[in-house]
Amino acid sequence: MHSSAFPWLGQLSDEQAYEFLDEVIQAAQETGTHTAFLRRVDQLVAHHSPSPALPHGVSP
Repeated sequence: MHSSAFPWLGQLSDEQAYEFLDEVIQAAQETGTHTAFLRRVDQLVAHHSPSPALPHGVSP
């Protein structure tokens, strides 16, 4: 799987990638603000990313 927002996504198995994307979609539906959503995405990236680097444009 290829993603310009999450370049490391291709390093995950399909199952892991879809799990991550499902969690991102859930966070988008559950959070009330843009800032809360970005914080949740940062947490998901830290949990799923095989490397400690965040995607370009995402800051802790």
